Amino acid sequence: MQKKKYILNINFLRQLLIAADDILHFGVAVVLLVCAGMILGKTVPHLFAPDSKALLHVLNDVLLALIVMELMWPVLRFLKRKPFNIKPFLYIGIISSTRRILLVEAEHSMTERLAYDNIAWASLWPVLAELSVYVGIILMFAIALRVLFPKGACGESD
Repeated sequence: MQKKKYILNINFLRQLLIAADDILHFGVAVVLLVCAGMILGKTVPHLFAPDSKALLHVLNDVLLALIVMELMWPVLRFLKRKPFNIKPFLYIGIISSTRRILLVEAEHSMTERLAYDNIAWASLWPVLAELSVYVGIILMFAIALRVLFPKGACGESD
């Protein structure tokens, strides 16, 4: 069987596309790193404020930076030509849900502190339902980690 002849060098074009793909992935990793740095830089002034609203802001921003950094790991794995791993995405889901639980609880406690005498089931029910959903999501991700990585989902290097 005779090899098909091409007008252009297909191997060269393939290598060119792979190089362009690597450059774009590297750019994505740099942008994620810069975003995480900017998030942390934005939160530094709030670190030294003693009020609970500022501390909530710090906690929110630190967890958001952690999520952005976890998003960078699959990109780095791709650049090292390692196989795709779902574990970072499970961690991102757990961190995101934990972040939301902390924010919902803190926001609710701040608003309820202002009107503590008027706490009613009608105002508490939506908050409890939302928190329950996020707890369920965390449990699902934790179970997925245990099922997919039975030897231990935490602490091992990729």
